[in-house]
Amino acid sequence: MSSQPGQTNQLEFRIINVKVSKETASDAAVTAGCNMSKIIALLAHYPPYQLVHAAEMLRDTFEQFYEQRYQLTVPQWRLMMVLGPNYPISQKELVEASGMDKVRISREIRRLVEKGIIFTESSAQDKRISLVSLTNAGLALFLQLKSEAGSWQHTLTDYLPSESREAIRQHLHSVSAAIEQLQSLDREK
Repeated sequence: MSSQPGQTNQLEFRIINVKVSKETASDAAVTAGCNMSKIIALLAHYPPYQLVHAAEMLRDTFEQFYEQRYQLTVPQWRLMMVLGPNYPISQKELVEASGMDKVRISREIRRLVEKGIIFTESSAQDKRISLVSLTNAGLALFLQLKSEAGSWQHTLTDYLPSESREAIRQHLHSVSAAIEQLQSLDREK
């Protein structure tokens, strides 16, 4: 990837549903006349890459903390945070509120039931609907998780300049809204 004086290098990114190993990506980059350090340098200034990278770092840190302390995965933590103020709640509502797919929700519900944190029961109005609720131990855990999540968030945001905190929240909300609009347009096609 060479450029003439006065020209800027541009790299077009497209989202594709293919996983590529670093070795394969490196081979492809060499074939295309690029090296990985140039690609990484370009990616470092590409907002979607920056967001994904930050989210992965956040998730890894978060997961390590909650797994070590409570033996909870991030999806289980997410379910707990949705269930806490909303139980009983149907599995369908959990899917909508958590943003996770039905299969993952079912799997995590089963695991949380095995841990004695939640229980399921059929709806009195419609026996086909399974309602999910916290056990007493689950409620106590939720209250502890909620408190620690708030502390964890404050610890993280303490590293950000105070004037940037609200702006970051607003920008993340704007990015989410834009993505939802794009997804809506894709569904209409």
